Amino acid sequence: MVREQVYRQKKYEAKVTGDVVKARFDALKEVMAEQTSARFGELASLEESIKREILEPAGVPSIQIPFYLNVARELYSKSKTFTGATFQTEGQLIGQKWVGRGLRKDIVNQILQKFGVPPLPDTGP
Repeated sequence: MVREQVYRQKKYEAKVTGDVVKARFDALKEVMAEQTSARFGELASLEESIKREILEPAGVPSIQIPFYLNVARELYSKSKTFTGATFQTEGQLIGQKWVGRGLRKDIVNQILQKFGVPPLPDTGP
């Protein structure tokens, strides 16, 4: 059965009442803090190693470093969701996207390899 628009609107408005939202956040705050604390540590360590082992030796200008770190962040995020062939495919798509935005393919390939994703294939003549 399809619900009427008025019913949907009233249900939505009831969910976003300040007291209801606050109660949900209060109940989950401790768990949320624990989960983010662990992830933040992993991510900071990963970013530092990418910067130290790949970006600085390649002479990447400091203004471009955040873009390469975004590649690593996206790969990290996908690695928490996908594994195996699906992760490999997602990693290739992330690499292609960032190379398409102007990042150096050789550096993106090094970041991909750090996550166990094969390098992007050579294209063109």
